[in-house]
Amino acid sequence: MLVKECMTRNPVTFSPGEDVRVAFGRLTDLKIRQAPVVENGKLAGIVTDRDLRLAVMETLSEPGLRVASVMTPDPVTVTEGTKLRDAAELISKNKFNALPVISDSGELIGVLTTTDILNGLVKALDDQKK
Repeated sequence: MLVKECMTRNPVTFSPGEDVRVAFGRLTDLKIRQAPVVENGKLAGIVTDRDLRLAVMETLSEPGLRVASVMTPDPVTVTEGTKLRDAAELISKNKFNALPVISDSGELIGVLTTTDILNGLVKALDDQKK
């Protein structure tokens, strides 16, 4: 099974210049734990709810903090042709919650979350029963 069979396409993204409070509010409202940061169509980083929560606490004394200040630049990525097992191993070994999925030209095309991997596993197990 390949990443493209399980990944979430068109994920929620942020721009580097977005205010951390706005970004945190969106993650909270959507009940997601991380989002890629995209600039000019290219992946610039990834930001987690923890990154943003801590940043929001900082903004109590320093308003105007931007996503670029708290994101992880150049995150580990996979392509849609990556084997799902290899991607799952990367997530497990590094204790990530998700991996951005990029095209060969570096454009973000999706995200692979732990939930996506579990859904793929369930599908594979169901397919074996048939």
